[in-house]
Amino acid sequence: MTTLVRPLTDAEHSAFRLGRLVAAEHLPYFMHALFAASPVAAPGLGTFAVDRSWRLYLDPELLTGPGRWDATTVGAVLAHEVGHLLRDHAARADALPHPHHHLAWNLAADAEINDDLLAGGVPLPSGVVTPAGIGCDDGDLAEAYYDHLMHQQHPADDDGSGGCGSGSGTAPVPGELPAGVALDDGSAAPLDPAEADLVRRRVAHDVQAATESQGRGSVPAGLSRWATRVLAPPTVPWERVLRAAVRRAVADRAGRVDYSYSRPPRRRLPRIIRPAMRAPRVIVSVVVDTSGSMSQADLDAAISEVSGVLRSSGVAREHVRLLSCDASATTAERVRSVTGIRLNGGGGTDMWVGIAAAEEANPAPHVVIVLTDGDTPWPERATRARLICAVISARPPRRTPSWASTVHIVPAAQDPR
Repeated sequence: MTTLVRPLTDAEHSAFRLGRLVAAEHLPYFMHALFAASPVAAPGLGTFAVDRSWRLYLDPELLTGPGRWDATTVGAVLAHEVGHLLRDHAARADALPHPHHHLAWNLAADAEINDDLLAGGVPLPSGVVTPAGIGCDDGDLAEAYYDHLMHQQHPADDDGSGGCGSGSGTAPVPGELPAGVALDDGSAAPLDPAEADLVRRRVAHDVQAATESQGRGSVPAGLSRWATRVLAPPTVPWERVLRAAVRRAVADRAGRVDYSYSRPPRRRLPRIIRPAMRAPRVIVSVVVDTSGSMSQADLDAAISEVSGVLRSSGVAREHVRLLSCDASATTAERVRSVTGIRLNGGGGTDMWVGIAAAEEANPAPHVVIVLTDGDTPWPERATRARLICAVISARPPRRTPSWASTVHIVPAAQDPR
């Protein structure tokens, strides 16, 4: 296995350039990314890999040795490795529950890339990982494939080795250069995160331009969706959306005044007892999915935001209930304080258990706020309480009830702000 990287020789660089041109011929909209990635020789690596700074690690034996790959194979593998960088698999791996399973993530990330490359006509080597090969449908995200692999009965052992390098979200390959460091001759200069984002946006623009000029179906559907996500306008900060949803739900209930004899009105009439207008106290239940894939930091931030907005909305502390649900629970557990909520991992919770427990409490809540990663069934019928679904996930919320308020909380590792 390699322990020292070096610049490519002239012959190796020539073979690399030829493979890069083949990749660009198959995927012309990848051109900018292919030329932005800097190649280095990694003797003994046995494959190609990438790091977080957009360096390509190439085993020179596969470029010029007796068992060298032909230009078509070199180009196909280069397109695959650049796919990890474009889809920011390293940062997305950081958002997974840690420590994450390197082998499962590598397979999931490879499957996300390869179905689009095959659809684009790239002649990948036989035996590459595909969604069908791991029992999934084409066109989904790596996070979905990873969840599928992790929920298999016997996931493979993971020693952290192998994979496509730190740029794919797996362990660094031996000899990876430190961030910010180039080779002694000045080659393999790293890209900083801002430069990398500019490359992604440039490629996304090229993907959209190819779709518009050649027609729908000319570009793989997964790449078109990726380009749309990259170029989507900045979203409203989730904190603002969550505050608005909670305040709206609380104000709606608090505004439902009614007559009550519990306290007489200020203006009195002789021998006549009149009811006074009173606003009901607002009771809020916060149900937390402790088996979700969100991080503790993201959960703490969401709970802190909810607590703050409830205080500012005039909801007394004693009128706020905290409940937790995990993957194996059939009932929700009452939690005395925010510090008592800790994630235990696992996924697959049915949050209806927590919602039902919240509504069965006496007195019943007026507002129920659910904090989850979204991997849960939801009630089919409207709940008595106003329901707010706060989904902490890199993926947009799916299948949340249309009658509920949904807030997408982007994990901190993927928040563009």
